[in-house]
Amino acid sequence: MLAQWKFGLSPAWKMGLVTAFFAILLSGCGATTATEDTAAPLSRVALSLPDSMTGGKGSGAVAPMVGIQTSQVQAMTSAQGTSQPCAFVGAGTDDPFENGYNMTRFIVGAIASWTCVADFFINIAEYVPHDGLIKETDNDTQASNYDPKDPTHYSVTDDTTTKVSVRLYYGYDRAAPPVPADIPQFFASWINGPGDNIDGRLVLDVVTIAGIDRQSDDPAAMRLDFSYTDVQKLATMYLKFDGGNEWANGLRIEVAQDLGVNPLTQVYLARGLLDMKRQFINTPGVPELPVFQMYTVSDQLGAGAAIADFIDVAIPLELNPGTGNHLGNYIFNKQDKYFFDNDKSWDWIDKAFTSSEYRGARTTPATGGTFTPFDPSLDIIIAALMLDPAYFTGTACNAIGDDCTDLLNAIYRDGFASHEPNQGADPMDWRTTAVASPVYLNSVYPNGVDWTGAFDPVF
Repeated sequence: MLAQWKFGLSPAWKMGLVTAFFAILLSGCGATTATEDTAAPLSRVALSLPDSMTGGKGSGAVAPMVGIQTSQVQAMTSAQGTSQPCAFVGAGTDDPFENGYNMTRFIVGAIASWTCVADFFINIAEYVPHDGLIKETDNDTQASNYDPKDPTHYSVTDDTTTKVSVRLYYGYDRAAPPVPADIPQFFASWINGPGDNIDGRLVLDVVTIAGIDRQSDDPAAMRLDFSYTDVQKLATMYLKFDGGNEWANGLRIEVAQDLGVNPLTQVYLARGLLDMKRQFINTPGVPELPVFQMYTVSDQLGAGAAIADFIDVAIPLELNPGTGNHLGNYIFNKQDKYFFDNDKSWDWIDKAFTSSEYRGARTTPATGGTFTPFDPSLDIIIAALMLDPAYFTGTACNAIGDDCTDLLNAIYRDGFASHEPNQGADPMDWRTTAVASPVYLNSVYPNGVDWTGAFDPVF
């Protein structure tokens, strides 16, 4: 009955979220569309993530942007190139905020792509002299086919008997090539340990590599750390946003694979954290900054569970701007649980506001309102949402600081009817235990404090 509310609330709220997160996606993945499913590089770093978590490959997949499928890199390695070796669909055209499952595919697809890129460089380094010399690619800045998104120079070095580093340089003329003191725009370094053990890092200057294709709200820098032993694989991605992104300061994604467990129980753990600069909707009375965090588990085949937590999010409920009818400003926490099967279908969907506070500005009259035209009063809202008759009085969502969780859950059930509804029941299997007490990431920064040194091309 209050479906009209979604038109007043949804556009700015949803558009802000989707804009910020699709900026993340576009930073890690170029706009090239894969037209065929091609073989990925030999795997040492890739996590063999199930399609249910990455979206898989095929139509709609996008490949990371370091020119790995171009003739420039093929010429650099003298090895046979591949068309789209590291392309994953991710969330595709689905709304990442529709549920925890879409958010899982959205961010885990980035880890799948970039661990594949790490494998690519580890593999091709075997075919390139490790002499430390900075060499030209065939991407000449003076040529008519020059592509600023592809490297102009590269080098490969043996830093120690077990450590290899690859550096790519962009935008250098052949008449003035880079020198060892110059900072590479792409840096990959890894240490080969005993057996299959490997530790490494990728660092990208996204501003330079993406060039004119980079949107102002895309991340400015990216780093991927990986540390693999014979019992666990761990990959962590850090994305830094600059002043061009009005919402996000940074994003961290972490995916771990347990190599020693029953493959039909928890094999993968994915965690994500988005650090915000501001609320998506400027709301008087709400000085807090929102936090978005994700926690996902999956077995080897792709069955799993995802939790998306929205913390300290502001939302104003303006009912009729023409009459000044405003139900007030609120801050809320919301948790989406989504249990999914390996065929990507849902097993249980449970989305709910877990807490909410009233933060003032309510002008809605107690009585005398109408639904047509849409200008309801408090008594009409109480009846329509089946709230307690004493709601909006005493301590029931009446004074600043009062709990308003029942109100927002009632609005969510009715006013956001276009969203995927809650359905199914807790399957009470290993997933229930695995997500019962999630431990979220506590910082987007590698050092836990700020971005100092985070994207220096060193390892």
